[in-house]
This record gives sequence, structure tokens and C-alpha cells, in this order.
Amino acid sequence: MHVYQMAVLSVLGLAMVLAPGAAVGLDVTSGLTHNQVLQCDHESETADATLEGASPVAGSLQARVVASQRTGQPWTELAEVGEGAWEAMLADIPVGGPYRIDLAVLDANGEALSETSIHQVLVGDLWILAGQSNMQGVGNQQDMETPDPQVHVFRMNHTWQLATEPLHNLAESPDSVHYSGEEADREAAIAAWRDGAKGAGLGLSFAKTLVEHSGRPVGLVAVAHGGTTMGQWNPELKDQDGASLYGSMLRSVEGAGGKVRGVVWYQGESDANPDAAPLFEDRCIALINAFREDLNDPDMPFLQVQLGRVYMPWNEPQWNEIQNIQLAMEQRLDHVGTAPAVDLELEDIIHIGTPGLKVLGERLALLAMRDVFDADIEVGPRPVSAQVENNRFGRYIRVRFDSVNGGLHANGPVHGFTLHAGETAEPHIGLYKQEVDPEDPYSVLLWIQELPEDANIWYGRGLSPYCNLVDEAGMAAPVFGPLAVE
Repeated sequence: MHVYQMAVLSVLGLAMVLAPGAAVGLDVTSGLTHNQVLQCDHESETADATLEGASPVAGSLQARVVASQRTGQPWTELAEVGEGAWEAMLADIPVGGPYRIDLAVLDANGEALSETSIHQVLVGDLWILAGQSNMQGVGNQQDMETPDPQVHVFRMNHTWQLATEPLHNLAESPDSVHYSGEEADREAAIAAWRDGAKGAGLGLSFAKTLVEHSGRPVGLVAVAHGGTTMGQWNPELKDQDGASLYGSMLRSVEGAGGKVRGVVWYQGESDANPDAAPLFEDRCIALINAFREDLNDPDMPFLQVQLGRVYMPWNEPQWNEIQNIQLAMEQRLDHVGTAPAVDLELEDIIHIGTPGLKVLGERLALLAMRDVFDADIEVGPRPVSAQVENNRFGRYIRVRFDSVNGGLHANGPVHGFTLHAGETAEPHIGLYKQEVDPEDPYSVLLWIQELPEDANIWYGRGLSPYCNLVDEAGMAAPVFGPLAVE
């Protein structure tokens, strides 16, 4: 057992609440704590909890799961225990909550000799929040998502709490990869981020939308760290435990209960450079495979964000290269979904603002509903072809999309497409109008004066394009290109 686990379990044991009127307390040292979200089995819609603790008396260890504040629920015997350490399985806790879990050691007459209660327990789905700063959350702490009693978070200090912004606070973490400052400065660093201007993220919006659509509680495991590269997230460094990002993530998952439903991932900004971009695809595939292998789920959903915009000098070719690689992951691996962010406003030169993060969380939640719950939701507009056509009004390029929810639309005229000749960076000036086809809501018409040699279409090319094409579910068209014009 790791030292950090022993410390956390010690705290959990001290935190157990003695029920009113009990003569002596019953310690629970692992397996369940206040505010915990248990990952349910998707087939049985229930969860099991293996509990360990210590009893000051011998007798029949029994438990009951109480919804809301109701009393009179039946007791279930878990085991006969003696004085000292005990272990027992609390099985088949149904999806839902919050529950109060009552535990008691009863004598032969059914009288409680020792008892305790664990409060605000939920059974639902756990999701890892990982990546760099846009996942950590650098949105303004203004008009943030409000808490929801059905959404809890396993914070970076390895405790379960009601999910409130900011979800990530690096200084809380006991792991050196997240906080390497002086111990005497830790509380000040925690307070500075908690009470500062920045810190809003997308995780709470994602979870609340998922609760709304699925009707199930959600637990979030916060492990993102701003400014990090794919190299720093290398799964091969997991043996370094809390000194590596991937190793620290595994420790957090273990502390949260050991099981999750999926991963929500936002990273790539730090790899948009000539050295790292050529390695990005292989590193991304290796990371997804490692998540699935180490967390024992070969079909684990991996929901990622395609890079948005950046308002600063950057490596433009690599920025677009990373975006294309991220989009291609949907085809390379099963159960990968990509949420575009190119249409969302920034709050500074590289970070999506709080309103946009809410939208992005909603998009990711719809991808989760599609992948996990087989909801009738498309992944969002994906390009299929670009063909030159003519009608009595002139000449145009028809860009066809599939995976569209309802139909395409834009707030005002469509923006974001550019026409290029070969690999030229500058767009061809012949493209003068962009619109959704009024007779085919799955197509965009790009009106042209002339077609250059080796013509191709981009959407969202560059560092800070203005893009506004979405479908009726609010799923955005991704950055893509070059798409050859036929």
C-alpha cells in the first residue's frame, strides 16, 4: 500500500460520523467515504463496495442503504465480526442517491453495540478529467456552473467532495508532479487559486449535462495540469507514481475506487511545434491504449477536444496538423469522440472562456451519451466531399457533411471555409460567399468566380479563424483540410 493511501484511509477512518445514541463508534478505514461516487456495473445497474474497518465489539455486522432521510429500512447482515479488524462486501447498491449507508454491529437481540453512518454516497459513472490548462480550467471565475447534488469530484487532495469550481487545484495534490513547492507555502498556494480570478473549467458542465440526459449521478476525477506535453503524459513513466502525470492519474483513480467509465481529454497546445507534432499521433494512440489496458476496459470511451484558436505567434502548420490528427483519431480507434472548439470565444490568448467551456462540456456530454448510452445523437458535422456544381445563379463548390444532427446552420452568414491552390497557405480570393444549402441542410455551398489548379478546401485553417458552422444539437464542424475539390 502506498504511503499516500495509508494517509488518506487514516483520514477517512477519523471522518466517520458516529450515529446519535451509539455507545461506541465503528471505524471504516477503506472502501467507502462521505460524498463518494461508486462506479456502477453497466449491466446490473448496481455497485459493490468492499469495506474494511475495525470494531470495538464482536457481533453481527449489518448494513442498510437509506435513500434521502427515510428511516426504517431493513438491515442486511454482512459478516460476523470479532473485536478488531474486519472486512465485508456491501453488494448491489442501486444506481442513484444520495444515500446514507448505515453500518452497525448488533448483538443477539438485535441491539446496536457499535455503529456509524457514511453520508451523501452516489452510484453512477466516474470520468477522468485529464490534459493541460484548458482542461484544468483557466476560465474567469464569473457566471460559473453552479454545483449539482448529483455531481461530486475526487479532488487533487484525494478527497471526495461536492463538485464546485475550480475543480482542479494543483497545490492540493500530494504528488510532486503537480506541486513541488515548499510545504509551508501550500495553503497559501491553494487559497490563491481557489479565490483568484481564474479557474473555471468544462468538467462541471459536462457532468451536469450528462446527469440531465442519463438520469445518473456523475463522479469526476480531477488530474489535469496546465502546460503539459504528451511526452510528460507518457504512460511508460507510470512506475514513477506521483512523480509522473500518468502515474499520479493512476493513483487518483485507485483512491477514487479503482473503476471509471471513461476519459475526458483536452491537450495538444504544447505539442504544436516542429519537434513534437510528428510524434503526436503515435503518442496519442499509445496513451489511449494505456488508459484502456491499465484501467481494464478495452472499450473505454475516450472523449477529446480538438484544439480551438490561439491569438499569439505560434507554429501554424503544426497547430493545424495537431487538429487534423485529433479528428483522425475517431477513425483510427473505436470509442473515440472529438468535440471541436474552434468556434468558441477565448478569454485570453489561448484559453477558452467560461461561456465557451460550458458549451464544450455539453458537447462532450452528448458524445458520452452517444457512446455509453447509445443515444440517438450524431457525433456532429464531418466532411465527406467537395464537388464543383453549377446552377442558373452561378458556380459553386458543394461541401457535403454526414453525422449531422437535424441540419447545418450558422449565426448569420457561414464563416470559416477557405479555398486554396495546392499547398499554398494564402487562400484563393475567388471564394466570395458561403451558405448552408437551403434545399439540403447537410451541405454548404461555397460560391466561386474561378477554380485554381489543384483546388482544395479548408475549414478553420490558421491560428485564429472565425468559424460558426454547427448543427441543430449545437455540435460544431471541426477544423479539417485539405479536402480536394472534385
